[in-house]
Amino acid sequence: MLPYLSEDDVRVLVGSRSFERGYRYFLEGAVFDARLQGMTIRACCEGSQPEPYRVRVTFDSDGIGESHCSCPVGEDGDCKHIAALLLTWIHRPEEFREVEDLDVVLGRMSREELIALVRRMLAQRPELEVLLISPSEGGRHMPVKPEVYRSRAAAVFRHADYGWGVEEAIASGLEGILEAGSGFLSQEDTASAAAVYTGVVMEILSRYEEFQDAEGLLCEVVQECAEGLGLCLDGSDDTALREEILRTLFEIISLDTDLGRVWLSDDVVEIVLKHASPEERRVFASWVREASAGDAMGDWQRRKCGELLLKLEGEDLDDEKFLELCRKMGLLEHLVDRLLSLGRLDEAVAETKGGDNKRLLRLADIFVARGHGGIAERLVAEQVEATGSWSMMDWLKNRCLETGDLSRALELGRRLFLVQPTFSRYQDVRDIALKLGAWEHLRAQLLDPLISSGRDDLLLRIYLDDGEMERAIESAKMLLGRHALKTWDADLIENVARAAEDERMGAALEIYRGLAEKLISMRGRDNYQRACVNLIRMRDLCQRSGKSEEWDGYILDLRERNRRLPALREEMERAGL
Repeated sequence: MLPYLSEDDVRVLVGSRSFERGYRYFLEGAVFDARLQGMTIRACCEGSQPEPYRVRVTFDSDGIGESHCSCPVGEDGDCKHIAALLLTWIHRPEEFREVEDLDVVLGRMSREELIALVRRMLAQRPELEVLLISPSEGGRHMPVKPEVYRSRAAAVFRHADYGWGVEEAIASGLEGILEAGSGFLSQEDTASAAAVYTGVVMEILSRYEEFQDAEGLLCEVVQECAEGLGLCLDGSDDTALREEILRTLFEIISLDTDLGRVWLSDDVVEIVLKHASPEERRVFASWVREASAGDAMGDWQRRKCGELLLKLEGEDLDDEKFLELCRKMGLLEHLVDRLLSLGRLDEAVAETKGGDNKRLLRLADIFVARGHGGIAERLVAEQVEATGSWSMMDWLKNRCLETGDLSRALELGRRLFLVQPTFSRYQDVRDIALKLGAWEHLRAQLLDPLISSGRDDLLLRIYLDDGEMERAIESAKMLLGRHALKTWDADLIENVARAAEDERMGAALEIYRGLAEKLISMRGRDNYQRACVNLIRMRDLCQRSGKSEEWDGYILDLRERNRRLPALREEMERAGL
């Protein structure tokens, strides 16, 4: 029997934002083909793509053990589609048909039935046929060429429906081709496997700049190819093949640095360090050094190449050659760290002059780690006085907390909050002031500017966190009075209503009602869907408090007042309102 699950459990798993979106998916009936298989529930969920996403949650004795969704952000199992699946299980468990475990089903099938099943699968995914091909008895077949699989990859790009989400469709098609590489590896045919990975990755690299790839889906395919090529290195002693593989890995790094990113380079270098011989690593380093020698390379790219060189050959360099490489490649952090390790403190301090704030903070951390915290504080304090930098001030405040200088930390925290008032900064100042017994006087100094400037959103969070429910309710009402609400404002208002349900039920009802009507007045289907979520909570609260007749009258009146909004009517009908 599956363990009990509540809406709060779902919210904890996926977060408030994904929960609210998942709730709308649930209300819309986006979850279908729901199945219960032992301790696992599975289904398909409609999303933003033409193909539905596959969602799965496996339970254990304590609750949710593992969850996964096939959407771009669903690998960790905390997306809105997972929320929709779990909400469907909570409220509509009868929609889940119970099915047997896959191994049990396959175990009952005859040989003929299994052959027919495999044929149907190959008709849909012909690239899987390689998994059924065994090497010939007299020796291996001739390995395939990269061009064959590059051509297949090019066909995936060519036939893609270009538009929003095209990267997902292309990545899915390329993944199908890569299964051939896995098949060759399982047969220990590393040359053919390398051809698959090389062909696919070279086609992606040649066309990558045509795409935004905001979710990194094509990047993930490239990474999978790089990992596959690493396995090919591990399984081959063919010198020519190994050089071809290393050249392909170098091309991945070249594109990564040319685009000004670090998504793939570090992983590729780790693959080279793990699978390449010392001589091959030296050759690879020579390619990196040659690429960084031209004047066309920018400072960032040169630093990145320098970091790669340190990984590839840093352990073989003596101190002076290490320092020379760092200066040449602009690796200031590595340079300062090595100087400090050699006891050359004055040189290290001199190297910090003239850098930007972010870099100075990284250098300050190195000074602290090397036992020179006092010098780091002096360097940062000088920059604070010169520039008034918030990040510098924040570092100095945290350093004061580490060293126990609470009075100085409190003053820095107060200054930070007044110039950049945020909820986390408020919490920082409160925590320090409470330790010093100075909170009662200081709190008014922090809140008065917020009140006078109308920062009701921040005040609401503060009042709610401090347990001042009356003031939180008042701030929520002030937010509702604004011309338009931002998404995070609506989140805050809903949090207040939920917190008020037990002790201030009347206020909670008023807030749910006000927020629902505000969202309706802002128009748009997304706002209507969110309004329905709040109306459902209002209805449930009315039923709990014996105000069902009042609810019935209200919802009839709301329908009448908004009868000219067909989209709202549709959303209310879907939500059972």
